[in-house]
Amino acid sequence: MDIKIPVSDPGKVRALKDRFSLDLLSATILERRGLEKAEDALYYLETDTVYQHSPLECDDVHTAIERINEAIEEEERILIFGDRDVDGVTGSAILYRGLKKLGAKNLSVRLPEGDEPYGLTSSLVEEILEKEFSLLITVDNGISAKEEIRTLQKSGVDVIVLDHHIPPEDLPGAVAVFDPKVAGSGYGFSSLAGCAVAAKMVWALAFSRTPLYGSECIVLHAEPRNGSIRINAVRLENLIEIDRITEEIAEGEKLSSAKDRLMEFLAVNLPIIVLDEDTEKKMLRRAFGNGVDIALVDIRQKLETLMPRTRNHSLFDLSVISRAAKYSDGDKEIETLVSLFRSISIYSYPLLSKDYDTLMQFAAIGTIADLMPMKDENRLIVKRGLRLLSEKPVMCLQSLLGRQNLRGKNINTRDISFYVAPVINAAGRLGHPMDAFSLLISEDAAEADGLTENLLSMNRQRQANEENALSLVKDKAAASFEKLCGKAVVIEDKAIPRGLTGAIASKLSKEYGGVPSIVMATVENERISGSVRCSDKYDAKAFLSTFSNFFDDYGGHRCAAGFSMPYENKDNLIEMMEAVILAMEEGFVASSEITVDAMIPPEYMTTGLWRLSSLLEPYGQENEILRLYLKDAVITDISPSKQDQRMMRFSLRYGTYAWPALWWEPHDRESFRKGSHVNVVFSPEVNYWKGSEKEQLLIVDMEVIDRD
Repeated sequence: MDIKIPVSDPGKVRALKDRFSLDLLSATILERRGLEKAEDALYYLETDTVYQHSPLECDDVHTAIERINEAIEEEERILIFGDRDVDGVTGSAILYRGLKKLGAKNLSVRLPEGDEPYGLTSSLVEEILEKEFSLLITVDNGISAKEEIRTLQKSGVDVIVLDHHIPPEDLPGAVAVFDPKVAGSGYGFSSLAGCAVAAKMVWALAFSRTPLYGSECIVLHAEPRNGSIRINAVRLENLIEIDRITEEIAEGEKLSSAKDRLMEFLAVNLPIIVLDEDTEKKMLRRAFGNGVDIALVDIRQKLETLMPRTRNHSLFDLSVISRAAKYSDGDKEIETLVSLFRSISIYSYPLLSKDYDTLMQFAAIGTIADLMPMKDENRLIVKRGLRLLSEKPVMCLQSLLGRQNLRGKNINTRDISFYVAPVINAAGRLGHPMDAFSLLISEDAAEADGLTENLLSMNRQRQANEENALSLVKDKAAASFEKLCGKAVVIEDKAIPRGLTGAIASKLSKEYGGVPSIVMATVENERISGSVRCSDKYDAKAFLSTFSNFFDDYGGHRCAAGFSMPYENKDNLIEMMEAVILAMEEGFVASSEITVDAMIPPEYMTTGLWRLSSLLEPYGQENEILRLYLKDAVITDISPSKQDQRMMRFSLRYGTYAWPALWWEPHDRESFRKGSHVNVVFSPEVNYWKGSEKEQLLIVDMEVIDRD
């Protein structure tokens, strides 16, 4: 095995270790994974949704709030139009649930049925006009529907676009566009899934129903220094920081520019928020003199009611134990106070906290299914959603989780990818996405159980369809593999359903030893929808970037990527792909190297590795599963293979203990025997079986050591 271990910076590792109280191995691996800024650590160490970016940073969100609230109040006919995939279905369910909770009465949902194409079409525009909707809200689509939106707006139908796809140069003339990828949108993170955009819109609407909306205040803290008083003040609007000031005033000083600047900052007739009013007033009198009386609003009582653990703790005490203060380079006490104020403001309203948590379950599923990068606030969304799905799933999903043997376990991204998302996706692939949508909005347990059985039946049909489609293109795939000298497979066939390109590409890649497989489907002779699947020796997304000028949209990660484009580009794309592949020595960006996070010495081989793995979860795009390297471990036992030749179960001794290990698709199986000394690349995994969990090693690769 050719092992590559990224080089770490000892100084940065020590800084991470000390600042966030991490063990050395965790700090090293986080640094190797590119963690540089303190705020980046937040997304690994926190789960609270209070740390997410505020949608109110986006100007168009305020316009959308005004228009949607007006439509609800006037009981206008509102249509949500989503997409048929998991992201679109979960996003539509999130928006529907949110608008219903906020009082929408005349609310309908429309998803592409049967063989209808993705996105707004002229026929759908006619349908909207015929049914006299006055407001259309798109979810996971709309950013490219310039002409259709123009027609609707001219006809008196307002359109609000909630999307996450790459925008065209000219944005559609909608009333409001909330797409984090739009340059200058103001939003703090560009890689949200469509369902997360919908959830953010619901949160913004809920926020607008509280006294917090449009409110401004100043959060202030004064503390003594050597002969002076340091005063920190932060101005917030909609709980978003818009300005701050730090001034140090010498005690007894009658005139100073610092005093003038501070008084100018405070003299704007806004509430001034503090913790412990009497203490703060004493500090202010020492700074300004007894003649200055500044009105303060003390949040002590409210804080202790919502967070009893803070009782009798000073702000200094709280700043010592506060994690929030560690994510900023500012004064720890003011950062702690701002964080506490935001938290109690949000948790005072169930619409912004408890109800929003429910939506995070759907947003986690959609974000995972749409292969969004597991960085920034996507980590918070998915972590929060998975925790709730594990501990207290929303009623409509309980039957599905039970039928898929996921109840009672700590659900992870792999569980969603293999056992939940495909079931929801099956309805869209078979042309009935509203069946999946109906499950996600169900409020009746018996109904949800019936809808679940229906989706599971569809999923079985989808699997059968995949096998059928695969059999139809096997000869074409074999011919392509031979033509491309065993480096890749590239096929296009009208017999391939649009929704099965990824599944077929995945199976072809496995059949041909992990080589990149590109599978394209034709949609109504107008568009090509394609998927790329490969082993992690290749880079699918990097390969597609070579042909980006052909695509309207493309994305993905190392092992899985996808694209869409006009049909007329098909022949030129295939010709160029084949030429590029043939010109490459081993396919695209192939490498025999296995990159691991760290080499583990025997004394580190403990259950702490599984805690480290939990810290790095959720895994996904741009945050691959933890991989560790062991040198000279010993196979102590090998279980009989029984019927399943695809896997190998054995025990591996390294350090003090022998650990159970599982290896899927092992190579050179016969060379591994009891007593063999081996080098191993593995991922720490928890095996869940009949209500119990046990640590095991998931083998990535292994080699026998020649000890002669």
